[in-house]
Amino acid sequence: MAEFTELTDEALAVLRRGGTVLLTAAGKVTLGSDIRQDYLPVFWNTSWFKMKPPHTTGCVVEAGHPLFRHFPTDDWGNLNWWELLNRAQVMNLEALPMSYQPPIQPIDTWHVSRKLGMLIEAQVAGGRLLMTTMDITNRLDNRPVAAQMRRAILAYMESDDFRPTLRLAPDDIRDFYRRKARPVDMFTNESPDELKPNFANQP
Repeated sequence: MAEFTELTDEALAVLRRGGTVLLTAAGKVTLGSDIRQDYLPVFWNTSWFKMKPPHTTGCVVEAGHPLFRHFPTDDWGNLNWWELLNRAQVMNLEALPMSYQPPIQPIDTWHVSRKLGMLIEAQVAGGRLLMTTMDITNRLDNRPVAAQMRRAILAYMESDDFRPTLRLAPDDIRDFYRRKARPVDMFTNESPDELKPNFANQP
């Protein structure tokens, strides 16, 4: 198994030999960089304040996924996820098949409902790839949760359970590093419904 921060030519060569690649992409992704995730939920009415961050409202976790054999978790991002979720980068999965469900999926603001992820796994160029935007590389001596997530990911990738079914082209992965989503324009000159005059009951 080889580890890289981007899908370089060297990483692609590993995949073409049928190898496995871990991409630790924290802070490097552009497709999703417009979305700010905090552990606290989305501001109570984002649309009134022109998409004021944060933009996410919790996280769904596929707790039965073999990835979590060494990382105990519930089906949601409870407090043991704080270190991995708070102010961490997400990926916008708009270009992936609608049927694909990432094992770690931040929940977008209900005003937009983009499909997001913090970890994806796929067959790429004949090999197996796992990509994450969680920071599982920096200051691990002082970040026990991140260190344990790293151990869980490595153990999963080295096991027989690591058999991604999603097939992606190398450019699909590179797009996470070079594309940006279309901006979301939530501004309106209209008043919110609750402040509009109600003439229905007027004489």
